[in-house]
Amino acid sequence: MKYYANSILWGLLIPILCLGWSTATLAKPEPEACITLGALAYDNWTSTDGGGSGMPAGESEKDYLRCKSCHGWDRLGEFGGYVRRTRTAERPNAGLGDLNTASRFIAPGLGNFYHINRDHILHTGTGRAFEDGSGSWVPLDDNPTPENVAAHAGGFTLGNLHPDFSTTGANAGDIVLTEDQLDCLVDFINFGDADPKFYFQEIDQYKDPVEYFINSGASATAGRTFYVENCLACHGEPEDDFTGGNNGKPEGGMLAYLQGDGKYSKFVHKARWGIPDTSMTRAAIGSPNSQNMIDVMLYLQEFESSDFQLTSGISGSWYDRDRDGEGFMIDIAAEGVVAVSFYTYDTTGNQLWLIGSGHVDGNTFEIAFYSTDGAVYGDAFDPLDVNRHPWGTGTFMFDGCLIGSASIVPNEDFADMFDVLNVTLSRLTTPVSCTGG
Repeated sequence: MKYYANSILWGLLIPILCLGWSTATLAKPEPEACITLGALAYDNWTSTDGGGSGMPAGESEKDYLRCKSCHGWDRLGEFGGYVRRTRTAERPNAGLGDLNTASRFIAPGLGNFYHINRDHILHTGTGRAFEDGSGSWVPLDDNPTPENVAAHAGGFTLGNLHPDFSTTGANAGDIVLTEDQLDCLVDFINFGDADPKFYFQEIDQYKDPVEYFINSGASATAGRTFYVENCLACHGEPEDDFTGGNNGKPEGGMLAYLQGDGKYSKFVHKARWGIPDTSMTRAAIGSPNSQNMIDVMLYLQEFESSDFQLTSGISGSWYDRDRDGEGFMIDIAAEGVVAVSFYTYDTTGNQLWLIGSGHVDGNTFEIAFYSTDGAVYGDAFDPLDVNRHPWGTGTFMFDGCLIGSASIVPNEDFADMFDVLNVTLSRLTTPVSCTGG
């Protein structure tokens, strides 16, 4: 499922968060500082930089308290990078295998389909006790009995439930969030500019690992500049596989790190807001904005090799989201022949169809486009009346089943009327199956 495939879902999903509050009444931080605090608290609200004061007495495993553990770094739950994340004695998950079907999807989207509030975080009277987090884990035996299976299933679901973070509920008297943390978490999660829909044009959760398609407004050139100025000293040059000298972290270097499930979501959160209680603070990494983030992610992604091979699974309707009203019908036959119809407009506003064919070469193909005229509609149609005019070429490239690009170049006869057109392509519909060789 594409994470924003149906906008109706955004309004229906019920936000849940792994947080809590206290009755401290300090002045709320300034907006920018508050959003940063909220982002760090989302990572780990028990950390000092996240505004916390350590672990509560009722839980010894911090992942059973971190917001990201249930909701994912992208806040999409099972619909994002945590689609395959499992529960263990040390961590909950985003709902995989859980009898509780409440959604962990809490990304409002740039359209602001809903906003969360304090009550969505507190879960007053409805959440679990801290001790029911890691304490509920019951492993399956090698030869499980029915009683063991039932205990495992019950504990599995219980540990994934949202804690009660109210001052009068199951965890009253234990360490909970300050008022600042609570208010700033609300501000951060409602901050559209940090929503995954800005960073990522698509997330293909069917791929293993999950595949990320960076927002089409990104510039790899600008990303290189940002990386050199703010990241290179710790994470190294591309010729060294971005291994750097950061005490061997991330293991294997940046590119190897980004190959795992959900790692782009994790990267963009930590690279923008910092890592609590480490030297990687937001100020130390240049206080990046969202544009910096999509730029540097595209820069890094361009070093990854793609072995995607086009098949008939790519067939369907495609368009550029910024050019709604024109698009492409693409059909790939089993033998690699591809036919494309491009519906667009001429320079005076009249509808224009360009049609052509070509052959697939790996993840690309080139089309020789023709325009037609001469024939008439209805019973008077005669195929001998159709005139076919060589119009130009189209070069198409796809990195996966959900996103591609096209460059449309008119030939000399039409160059004075039509400009070269470069577009980013997204599917209008998701295929039943699409696999690259």
